[in-house]
Amino acid sequence: MRKYENFFMVQPDLSEDALGAVAGKFRGVVESNGGTVVSYVPWGKKKLAYPVKKNDYGYYILMKFAAGPELIAELERNMRLDERVLKFITVKLDDDYLPEQNGTEADVVPSDEAQPGLAVREDEDEDDVELEDEED
Repeated sequence: MRKYENFFMVQPDLSEDALGAVAGKFRGVVESNGGTVVSYVPWGKKKLAYPVKKNDYGYYILMKFAAGPELIAELERNMRLDERVLKFITVKLDDDYLPEQNGTEADVVPSDEAQPGLAVREDEDEDDVELEDEED
Protein backbone atom coordinates (compact mmCIF):
# COMPACT_ATOMS: atom_id res chain seq x y z
CA MET A 1 0.00 0.00 0.00
CA ARG A 2 0.95 3.61 -0.48
CA LYS A 3 0.19 6.53 1.78
CA TYR A 4 -1.63 9.48 0.23
CA GLU A 5 -2.82 12.88 1.36
CA ASN A 6 -5.95 14.39 -0.18
CA PHE A 7 -6.68 18.04 0.49
CA PHE A 8 -10.03 19.29 -0.74
CA MET A 9 -12.35 22.27 -0.45
CA VAL A 10 -16.12 22.10 -0.32
CA GLN A 11 -18.75 24.83 -0.54
CA PRO A 12 -18.71 27.03 2.57
CA ASP A 13 -22.48 27.17 3.08
CA LEU A 14 -22.99 23.44 3.67
CA SER A 15 -24.78 22.37 6.85
CA GLU A 16 -23.20 20.02 9.41
CA ASP A 17 -25.28 17.17 8.00
CA ALA A 18 -24.07 17.88 4.46
CA LEU A 19 -20.44 18.02 5.66
CA GLY A 20 -20.98 14.66 7.36
CA ALA A 21 -22.41 13.28 4.12
CA VAL A 22 -19.32 14.47 2.20
CA ALA A 23 -17.07 12.85 4.80
CA GLY A 24 -19.02 9.61 4.64
CA LYS A 25 -19.00 9.56 0.86
CA PHE A 26 -15.25 9.97 0.40
CA ARG A 27 -14.35 7.71 3.33
CA GLY A 28 -16.67 5.15 1.79
CA VAL A 29 -14.95 5.42 -1.60
CA VAL A 30 -11.56 4.83 0.04
CA GLU A 31 -12.73 1.90 2.19
CA SER A 32 -14.84 0.21 -0.51
CA ASN A 33 -11.82 0.11 -2.82
CA GLY A 34 -9.54 -1.58 -0.28
CA GLY A 35 -8.03 1.51 1.33
CA THR A 36 -7.77 2.64 4.95
CA VAL A 37 -8.43 6.19 6.15
CA VAL A 38 -5.55 7.15 8.46
CA SER A 39 -6.86 10.58 9.45
CA TYR A 40 -9.66 12.94 8.47
CA VAL A 41 -9.16 16.51 9.69
CA PRO A 42 -11.64 19.29 8.90
CA TRP A 43 -9.73 22.59 8.87
CA GLY A 44 -12.81 24.74 8.77
CA LYS A 45 -14.03 27.68 6.74
CA LYS A 46 -11.29 29.90 5.30
CA LYS A 47 -11.16 32.86 2.92
CA LEU A 48 -9.86 31.98 -0.52
CA ALA A 49 -7.09 33.90 -2.27
CA TYR A 50 -9.33 34.23 -5.33
CA PRO A 51 -12.94 33.27 -6.11
CA VAL A 52 -13.46 29.61 -6.99
CA LYS A 53 -16.78 28.77 -8.69
CA LYS A 54 -18.14 32.13 -7.47
CA ASN A 55 -17.21 31.39 -3.82
CA ASP A 56 -14.98 33.67 -1.73
CA TYR A 57 -14.76 31.15 1.11
CA GLY A 58 -14.25 27.40 1.24
CA TYR A 59 -14.42 24.66 3.85
CA TYR A 60 -11.04 22.87 3.89
CA ILE A 61 -10.62 19.17 4.68
CA LEU A 62 -7.42 17.11 4.90
CA MET A 63 -7.71 13.34 4.53
CA LYS A 64 -4.76 10.94 4.78
CA PHE A 65 -5.24 7.36 3.68
CA ALA A 66 -3.40 4.20 2.66
CA ALA A 67 -4.42 2.54 -0.60
CA GLY A 68 -3.26 1.10 -3.88
CA PRO A 69 -2.61 3.38 -6.85
CA GLU A 70 -5.82 2.33 -8.62
CA LEU A 71 -7.93 4.01 -5.92
CA ILE A 72 -6.74 7.53 -6.79
CA ALA A 73 -8.50 7.62 -10.16
CA GLU A 74 -11.79 6.50 -8.58
CA LEU A 75 -11.56 8.97 -5.68
CA GLU A 76 -10.74 11.91 -7.96
CA ARG A 77 -13.52 10.89 -10.37
CA ASN A 78 -16.00 11.03 -7.49
CA MET A 79 -14.67 14.43 -6.41
CA ARG A 80 -15.02 15.83 -9.94
CA LEU A 81 -18.63 14.64 -10.13
CA ASP A 82 -19.64 15.98 -6.71
CA GLU A 83 -20.85 19.59 -7.10
CA ARG A 84 -20.11 20.35 -3.44
CA VAL A 85 -16.34 19.96 -4.03
CA LEU A 86 -14.68 23.17 -5.26
CA LYS A 87 -11.06 21.97 -5.60
CA PHE A 88 -8.90 19.02 -4.58
CA ILE A 89 -5.36 17.71 -4.77
CA THR A 90 -3.94 14.27 -3.99
CA VAL A 91 -0.27 13.76 -3.11
CA LYS A 92 1.63 10.51 -2.58
CA LEU A 93 3.48 10.64 0.75
CA ASP A 94 5.06 7.17 0.97
CA ASP A 95 5.49 4.16 -1.34
CA ASP A 96 5.55 1.46 1.34
CA TYR A 97 3.08 2.11 4.13
CA LEU A 98 1.25 -0.35 6.35
CA PRO A 99 -1.33 1.30 8.61
CA GLU A 100 -1.33 -1.68 11.00
CA GLN A 101 2.39 -1.28 11.75
CA ASN A 102 2.57 2.51 11.72
CA GLY A 103 -0.63 3.18 13.68
CA THR A 104 -2.86 6.15 13.09
CA GLU A 105 -1.88 9.76 13.42
CA ALA A 106 -3.52 12.09 15.89
CA ASP A 107 -6.32 14.15 14.39
CA VAL A 108 -4.98 17.61 15.14
CA VAL A 109 -6.75 20.66 13.82
CA PRO A 110 -4.14 23.30 12.87
CA SER A 111 -4.29 26.56 14.74
CA ASP A 112 -5.18 29.69 12.78
CA GLU A 113 -2.95 31.94 14.83
CA ALA A 114 0.71 31.63 15.78
CA GLN A 115 1.63 32.57 19.32
CA PRO A 116 2.16 36.34 19.28
CA GLY A 117 5.26 37.74 20.88
CA LEU A 118 7.47 34.70 20.26
CA ALA A 119 10.18 34.33 17.66
CA VAL A 120 12.81 31.63 17.15
CA ARG A 121 16.41 32.72 16.85
CA GLU A 122 17.89 31.27 13.68
CA ASP A 123 21.54 31.63 14.71
CA GLU A 124 21.23 28.91 17.36
CA ASP A 125 21.74 25.19 16.79
CA GLU A 126 18.61 23.06 16.42
CA ASP A 127 19.16 21.57 19.88
CA ASP A 128 19.70 24.95 21.56
CA VAL A 129 16.72 26.89 20.20
CA GLU A 130 15.58 29.68 22.50
CA LEU A 131 12.40 31.70 22.35
CA GLU A 132 12.59 35.48 22.55
CA ASP A 133 9.98 38.19 22.85
CA GLU A 134 9.51 40.12 19.61
CA GLU A 135 10.20 43.81 19.73
CA ASP A 136 7.69 45.97 17.85
